Amino acid sequence: MNAVIYFSNAGECKRIAEYISDKTGWTLFDIKQTANCAYNTAVVVFPVYCQNTPQRVKDFLSELQAENVALIAAYGKMSYGNVLYEIQLKYKHTVIAAAYVPTKHAYVKEERFNRFDELAVIIDKLNNPQEIIIPRSRKNPFASLAPEWRSRVGVKILRNSNCNSCGTCTSICSQNAINCGKTNNKCIRCTKCVVNCPQDALTLELTLPMRAYLSKRKYSEIVIYT
Repeated sequence: MNAVIYFSNAGECKRIAEYISDKTGWTLFDIKQTANCAYNTAVVVFPVYCQNTPQRVKDFLSELQAENVALIAAYGKMSYGNVLYEIQLKYKHTVIAAAYVPTKHAYVKEERFNRFDELAVIIDKLNNPQEIIIPRSRKNPFASLAPEWRSRVGVKILRNSNCNSCGTCTSICSQNAINCGKTNNKCIRCTKCVVNCPQDALTLELTLPMRAYLSKRKYSEIVIYT
C-alpha cells in the first residue's frame, strides 16, 4: 500500500498532499488516521514550526512502518532550519525524495502556495525509488530553545464577542490547547482554530518583535532532493 499522509493546521500542507495524491492515485490520509498502518511508500507532508518538526509528526515518524519515505516540509518563507536532515538522521527511514516548500505563512496575509508543477520531479522519483542522503542545512543555534513558548510569546490568540462557545476550536485542536476560544500553555500558535472558526471569533495579535521578524527578507525557493 502507498499513501500520502499530511499534518496540516492552516491548510497549506493538506493542499500539497491533495495534489500529490491526485497525481499518484495514492490514498490520502490525515496523520491522525494512520495508527498501526504499514506502507510500501509513504509521502509525509508537514509544516516547519520555528525551524523544528512538530511533535505530532515526530511521534508519527517514530512509529511509521514504510519501505520508502518521501518528506515534504512546508515553511512560511522565513527559514526551514535543518528538519529534513534531522529526521533522516534520527528515524533511519529509507528516504527516496525530500523537499522544502515555501507556503503562505500562518501569520501573514498573502497568496497561498500554487507552484505545484515544480513538485513533479518528486512524483517521478516515487516511481523509481532510490535512497538519497539529505545534506545538513543552516539552523539558528537557538531554534530548539523552547520553540512553543517563543510562539506563545510572539503571538496572542484573542477571542471576540462573536464567540458563541460552539466548541469547534476545541474539537479540531490537535494539541488539546484551546477550550471555547481560550488557549492554554499547550498552544503552539498553529492558527488552525483561527482559520476554522465558523464565527470569525478568533484573531491574531502579533507582538512588536514578531512583526519585526516577519518584516525580514522572505524566501521563495523550493529546495528538492532526489
